[in-house]
Amino acid sequence: MIVGVGVEGPSDLQFWNKVLHKHFRGMRFDIRNMKNRDKLIRATPDLSDEFRSLKRAAGFIILDADQDPCVSSLLDCFDSAIRAEFQRSESRYLHLCVAFKRIECWYLADAAAVVAAIPGAAWQPPADTATCNGKTDIKKLLQSRARSPVGYNEIEFARSIAPKFSPVRARGRSASFRYCWDRIETACRKD
Repeated sequence: MIVGVGVEGPSDLQFWNKVLHKHFRGMRFDIRNMKNRDKLIRATPDLSDEFRSLKRAAGFIILDADQDPCVSSLLDCFDSAIRAEFQRSESRYLHLCVAFKRIECWYLADAAAVVAAIPGAAWQPPADTATCNGKTDIKKLLQSRARSPVGYNEIEFARSIAPKFSPVRARGRSASFRYCWDRIETACRKD
């Protein structure tokens, strides 16, 4: 079985390619990097059609909330047919997963993975990492452990945290991640 996944950019591709294949052995994922959020939103109808024509078991669109206050405001960015598909209660094929605020907040939900990716970092996530600042928090953690100023490379960090990331640990600290992971698990259990 193959599941289709549309993501915003190259760091998302690095992260999801490792995490999904590690935690769903025997499954395959067709992960498409659309380069940015706006392109992913615009490409969703075509991605959905292509995933269906390629007989993917389900389709997922994973994007950051950024400044949008809620999922409803994000839904307005999609055309009416896609909105209707996202909102179906039964037999839903296409799923919308939104990282509040950004995917980096999902990384921060797994403290053990953060500490493994940034050795010696003192990180204790809040009750829900949607209150975190994502990239800013990661930059601060990186700088706190560096002897000289260090930059934050999104792709490298995604690549380094992905093998250490535990969805089980992250679900307890991010409601938006838990929602996404539950949907993916359900799709992967279909026969």
